[in-house]
Amino acid sequence: MGANAQTTVQKFVDGAVLTAAQQNTSAATGVPVFATTVTRDAAFGGANKVLAEGQTCYLESTNVVQYYDGAAWATVGPAAAAALVYLTGASFTTENSVSLPAGTFSATYDNYKVILNITAASVNESQLSLRYRVAGADNTTGNYNSGFARAPFSGGALANDGSASATSANLGVVAATAPISIMVMDVIHPFLSVVTKTVGGGLSYQAQSFSGGTNFAATTSFDAMTFFPSSGTFSGSYKVYGYANS
Repeated sequence: MGANAQTTVQKFVDGAVLTAAQQNTSAATGVPVFATTVTRDAAFGGANKVLAEGQTCYLESTNVVQYYDGAAWATVGPAAAAALVYLTGASFTTENSVSLPAGTFSATYDNYKVILNITAASVNESQLSLRYRVAGADNTTGNYNSGFARAPFSGGALANDGSASATSANLGVVAATAPISIMVMDVIHPFLSVVTKTVGGGLSYQAQSFSGGTNFAATTSFDAMTFFPSSGTFSGSYKVYGYANS
């Protein structure tokens, strides 16, 4: 328990003595400071003092300021860090490739979620691929491995898309009449100097669902990635989120 923590909230009556210790504690904290919710409730409750709406306190156990809303204690701040944080996003039209901004991947997060929404493509059954980037340049070394399984909604035979030791990783197929509607992937450890992996899936050409993953076999640090069709152009949008490390 900290030096300013309190165990009681004083209730004065006519003729009661206000001591220096009581006054010093009040002046030092501004609001009552308690070690935990248990000591807070013991100090504010019962015969000592009935809670009033708007009463405030600080909790050492969670480092938050709280107020009483008339029915329960609510937290003022600091707000808890979000588990998934929006980092960047953009729309693109008739491009032959689209790249995330340099610095999208950083030391702040180990893992990321990328949502790619393709709304149009100029070439039928074009292969969608990815490459990783460093300082604005794509990595084209033969370290990309990928494997995806596609299943028709009608219950037909499974199809497989894959590659090994390639200069890009295959993700799926886009089409002029039925482009991939959406792809959601988790990118694992792109900025760390370890093997970078992706896992994910989505909806693809001719109403097929697909899932799979990729890896980059070398231990390289990346700060962005590029998506592109094997031929023609495509349109759509992307969004990127960072997963909190703790």
